[in-house]
Amino acid sequence: MVWYGDNKLQSVDTQKNTDTSRGSAAGLSMDNQEKLLADALQNVRQHAFAMKRVLDQQSVMEGLKHAANMLGELRTSLLSPKNYYELHVVVVEELHHLELYLTDEFEHGRGSHDLYEVVQYAGNIVPRLYLLITIGHVYIRANELPRREVLRDLVEMCRGVQHPLRGLFLRNYLLQCAKSLLPDTEEENQEENKSGTILDSLDFILLNFSEMNKLWVRMQYQGHTRDLQRREQERRELRILVGTNLVRLSELECVNVERYKTVS
Repeated sequence: MVWYGDNKLQSVDTQKNTDTSRGSAAGLSMDNQEKLLADALQNVRQHAFAMKRVLDQQSVMEGLKHAANMLGELRTSLLSPKNYYELHVVVVEELHHLELYLTDEFEHGRGSHDLYEVVQYAGNIVPRLYLLITIGHVYIRANELPRREVLRDLVEMCRGVQHPLRGLFLRNYLLQCAKSLLPDTEEENQEENKSGTILDSLDFILLNFSEMNKLWVRMQYQGHTRDLQRREQERRELRILVGTNLVRLSELECVNVERYKTVS
């Protein structure tokens, strides 16, 4: 992976087994699945430990490098949805430590103002987008970037991940981070630049819902026909991720029954 920082390209070491975007989980035995998951979790914990250590030393760029390597484990295509979910939960939990650190930096006036741009030079798109979502969340809360533009930017950029499993979990993470950020007013907040209105939230949720639904449907047509029953079972397990969009929609105060009927 190549990382951009301090006006020069820097090399970041990655695990040899990190780039597992080729292949699929089909045909792997349960024992192989468990071994792959155990190896991935071990790598995540190693990178997470290194990330926390350098963040404690106030080295943000080094922390982002380790975070990117940790997120690289989510590039795998070899895990079943159930095992990918377990891996995703651990990664997001560790990523929350980075979010808390950056939030604390801004609260104490030490926040860096260019991280949202810097992480766009991460070499692989999956780590890049997770970092952009995390940092975008922090920046919006710190009023560093306009809420409406960043949310639109993120939901559009997530189109860069078209692998159904990876894309569904990425967009679900985006929904998690956006939960407290979605504008829920009929008029813009005059104290916040481009804060957006309920209409921006509706656009965000409906676009994300549409893209997740496409990814979910696409799972049905991947692989051999002999695996159709297995794929249908996996799709049933993942439909709750797609439905989370409707949950977010129903949580908005400005969405009454009549408006909900119109948009859903």
